[in-house]
Amino acid sequence: MAWRIVIDFTLGPTRASDIHRIRNFGEELYRCSGRDGWASISLADVDGATNQLSVSVRSSRRVRRVAQMIDKLLAQHLLKDIAHLSRVNQPE
Repeated sequence: MAWRIVIDFTLGPTRASDIHRIRNFGEELYRCSGRDGWASISLADVDGATNQLSVSVRSSRRVRRVAQMIDKLLAQHLLKDIAHLSRVNQPE
């Protein structure tokens, strides 16, 4: 069964700056996801992101590991305070 991790962002008064950081974060997430092969994110979604990103996880056993990778990248991009992760189970 496939899983999806949805990252919702609460934009502040510096909306343009937040969106720029979200897109930079998304590009880094795209690169990291491609390396490990357990998760994927559309680069088109990253380029159009404003307040949400969605990551597909190929195995339920990897959801926690992918969420940890996302948390680490959020901290590196100074987005941890405005991000909220939720896990969604997708029927196949």
